[in-house]
Amino acid sequence: MEQQPGQPVPYTAPPSYAPQASRPYNPWAIVSVSFAASTVLGSWCFGGLIAVITGHVARHQVKTSGEAGGNLALIGLIVGYVSIGLVLLFIAFYIGFIVLVLALSATHPGSPSPTPSQ
Repeated sequence: MEQQPGQPVPYTAPPSYAPQASRPYNPWAIVSVSFAASTVLGSWCFGGLIAVITGHVARHQVKTSGEAGGNLALIGLIVGYVSIGLVLLFIAFYIGFIVLVLALSATHPGSPSPTPSQ
């Protein structure tokens, strides 16, 4: 059956595709990446600790249950460990600065205080 010029094109329904069944995300992976994001916003070490703990729990559950979210848990772990490392580095620099100031003040006596002129 050949189409004649000027005739409308018959309607054909688009092929129906069955919806793909998606795996549910592991809730601990979502918590991990959420707290990892909160470290960027200011919760620093506290958010990093929670991101690391929940990231490890999520990775274990994803491996055993086959849920989605392994990458989210990995991102939570990486950002959590980096934030903890940065906080520890800051604390080490702060303590080093205090020790340096105390050492310099002990080895360099201050100038005598000025006496009021009469």
